[in-house]
Amino acid sequence: MENSSGAVLVLASGSPRRAEILSEAGIELEIVPADVDEDSILAESDDLLESVQGLALAKASSVASDDAGRYVLGADTIVVHDGSVLGKPDSAEQAVEMLQRLNRRQHEVITGIAVINPAGETHTNYVSTSVKFRSLDEEAIAKYVSSGSPFDKAGGYGIQDRSFAPVASYDECYLNVVGLPMCATSELLISSGFEITGAIECVGHGAPSSVLSQGSGSQL
Repeated sequence: MENSSGAVLVLASGSPRRAEILSEAGIELEIVPADVDEDSILAESDDLLESVQGLALAKASSVASDDAGRYVLGADTIVVHDGSVLGKPDSAEQAVEMLQRLNRRQHEVITGIAVINPAGETHTNYVSTSVKFRSLDEEAIAKYVSSGSPFDKAGGYGIQDRSFAPVASYDECYLNVVGLPMCATSELLISSGFEITGAIECVGHGAPSSVLSQGSGSQL
């Protein structure tokens, strides 16, 4: 996949995982992290699918206001367990609590995506993936939390953290759990007018070795 027009995509996120996924797809990026109140935006609606897309759009809009006339991509990933949204843990105790809550259980990872094109038109979508944790003992959880890895990730974990390897199974898109489903993102970019040539193929339906080898993080 390549960007045939040579246009630069503005990524309204400071996530290194999203930047890596897009760069590996051959898309030239300018990274401008968005400054939005995520909690208040998510609380605006009881519909999580609507909320996560709204948050992605809010991120894109906050950056597009200063980058008018360019393509801006916003995204947000949430972890949902038993109807509750698990954000990024604020403390070691909260990280342990989240991981114990997910231990051996099923949860959903939902990523909202939003693109604003140079004409100011907005396009949004989402991808949801069902994830099941493997059995984790207290020692493994404590070691992972002490590494500091959980603190920039929704749900407190990274599916690609090989030393921890928390996930037993998942359906559909691996890259959605990392933080950016490339199939849906590519389709959204194309529908907004961003020129991409080549097959729209999400390597994330498997576990790409280049991402797995990083061991650096997951959701945003």
